[in-house]
Formats: sequence, C-alpha cells, structure tokens
Amino acid sequence: MDMNYRLTGLFILILTFLISCDHDGTRMMPNVTGKPGEVVLVINDPIWESEAGEKFNSLLRQAQPALPQPEPMFNIARIEHEAFKSIFKSHRNIVIVNVSPGHEDSRMVVRRNVWAKPQLVIEINTADIHSLYSFIDNHQERFIDHILNAERDRQIESYKRYERTDIANRLRRGHDISLSIPPGFRMDVDTTDFAWIVQHSLTPRETIKGVFVYYYDYVHNETFTRDYLINRRNEFLRKYVPGPRDGTWMTTEMRLPPEFSEFEYNGRYFAELRGLWRVENYFMGGPFVSLTTLDEENNRIVTVEAFVFAPETNKRNLIRQVEAILYTLEIKP
Repeated sequence: MDMNYRLTGLFILILTFLISCDHDGTRMMPNVTGKPGEVVLVINDPIWESEAGEKFNSLLRQAQPALPQPEPMFNIARIEHEAFKSIFKSHRNIVIVNVSPGHEDSRMVVRRNVWAKPQLVIEINTADIHSLYSFIDNHQERFIDHILNAERDRQIESYKRYERTDIANRLRRGHDISLSIPPGFRMDVDTTDFAWIVQHSLTPRETIKGVFVYYYDYVHNETFTRDYLINRRNEFLRKYVPGPRDGTWMTTEMRLPPEFSEFEYNGRYFAELRGLWRVENYFMGGPFVSLTTLDEENNRIVTVEAFVFAPETNKRNLIRQVEAILYTLEIKP
C-alpha cells in the first residue's frame, strides 16, 4: 500500500512538472507539416470561382520580388471545407475562408499553434462574396505579411536553437554585432570592417548561400537612400568579394534596379535593398537582400546582407532561408 502511494505521488509530481514546463500548451503538439512557402487555402468552390477567389489566387501566387526567374510568392493547396480533415490540420500555414450571412462584420482572426507547432492559422469571416473581395483588397499587405513573418520566424527559431556559437562569438568580439548563424556555414573572410559567412553545397546542384557584414562611419543624412546604399555596397564588394577569375568581382545588377524600402523591426529602423547581384566581367549572379541600420552608440552604419547562388534551381526558399539570418541581428555597444 505504501509503495502504491509513493508511486502515485511520484506520477503526480512528474505530471505536474511536465505541465508546468509546457506554459503555452505546445509541448505535446505535433510538428507542422508541409514545405516552406506552402499555404493550405480552405475555401469552397463557389467562392473560389468568384472574383474574390481570383483575388486570393493572384495575391498568393504573385511573383516573389527580386528573383532572376519568376517564382510565386506561395504555393497553394486549395481544398473545400468538407475536405479539411486531420491530414491538412497539421500544415504550417492555413487560411480558412468563411462566407456566411451570420458574419455581420468582416474580420481576420490570426491564431497560432492550433493543431500543430509552429503553425499559423488565418481565418477570414465575411457576410458575402462582395464583402470578402473588399476586405482582402483593403488588407492584402497585412494578410501577406502574416504569412511571410510566420515563415521567417520558424527559420529564426531554428537558427537560435542550433546556432554556430564559434562564429557568433567571433562576430561579437570582432564586429560588435550578434547574428544567429546555423550549422553548415563557415567564416570565409573576417577583417576590420567586413565579414563573409558562407555555406557551399555541391549536391544535388551547386548552391552558395552567404551573409555579408560591413560597416562604416555615419557622416550625413543622405546615407539612407537607395543610391547611396548601392554605391557603398559596390565599394565593399569590389574590395572583398572577388569573382572566380582575375579582374572579376561581385557588384549590383542595375539593369533591374534593387527595390528600396524602410521599416522598423524590434524597435530598430532598417533600410532594405532587395535585388540582384552579378559578377563583373563574368556570367554569374543571383538574388540578394540587405538590411542597413544606424549603430548610434558607435556612430556607424551597419549592413547585413544575404545572397544566393543556385543556377538552374528555384531560389525563393533559398533566399528566404538566408534572409532570416539577418533578422537575428543585434547591435552590441
């Protein structure tokens, strides 16, 4: 009897410990399924075949910006409500469209980790097709950003869990910044104002994913403009990133000029360039993304940049993988 009592007490103690460690209720959830960039869209045929359905289709399948070949922003798996069974409920990105007269106000409900982890579920409720079209048209940027951010956050979570601490320590000591670099990368160049971290794979095809870090003194207000940032980028790349032959170096492809945008992330201002790079005097290129911010403590401009070289391969997911590294940036004063 005493033994049974002790075993029962031990079981309760272990169960209490497990519950206390599972603060957000996700520990026992299955991991998400599906490939990066995929979205399960739950929408019935009459809605899908309407003007509102065409809006969803064009919005989710719009071209990913700044790639050398056209690729859709997302791949859609479209199903009707009655087909939305358990096999789909573990998917990473789920969009559920409900059109019913009972929904007086159109709204978008964003939930996470409903049936799996780390999962994004977006539910859009409207009264009729016209209201659905108007709602998604007015909120399309926010709708797309929810999915893009969820994709990026999954990468960041993985990088922080398995980061290369040796590279992270070198960046902290030598450059006063912090980046979470995942396994498979190595430090290729590490000098006074520039660092180059790279992952080079030859299977199944040659693929290069890289991160640049460079910085310079902040001297005037014209720094955060597209042309200025491109010019500084080209100066650093010509100096530190040679091509495969003498007289070749990485530069910016200006036949399709980079897109420029500004935003805040975690309370810090960033200027973004998103475009194509090429090698001067050589046939080689690919996509890049750079984020530039002001390090006020050290009165310097800091740029972190992601690039991909992957001939004959789709590049959307590759550039997103390495771009996520940039969003782990922390400035160390």
